[in-house]
Amino acid sequence: MSLPERAPGDQRESQTPRLESPRTPNEPPAEAAFEGKSAYLVLFSQIGAMLLVANLGGALLGNWLDGLLGSGPLFLVVGFLGGFAVGSIGAARTVRRALNMIDEEDRRRREQKLEARVNEKSGRSE
Repeated sequence: MSLPERAPGDQRESQTPRLESPRTPNEPPAEAAFEGKSAYLVLFSQIGAMLLVANLGGALLGNWLDGLLGSGPLFLVVGFLGGFAVGSIGAARTVRRALNMIDEEDRRRREQKLEARVNEKSGRSE
């Protein structure tokens, strides 16, 4: 059984609103905007959650292995340390990515200011 083909000018398709907001050509993508105090709050929250989940996951996995093997707190400690290492690596990558976004945003702003100054000077000399 095959599905009926839709007409190219289907009314629902033409009435569907765009889910994207219109952007100007020089506007950076949404993921490149790193501005304000809320961006830092999100960054620090993400780092904290990452460390918490990795440490807790490693400790729970180690505790489960200790219960399964009856080995005392050996795997609990190993799991906690492993979770800390994994969380630290993830946090470092997150911070590096955020710093790169901040640097890119600063570079873009400096270029815009320089372009505005050049346009201002060229407007005066004419």
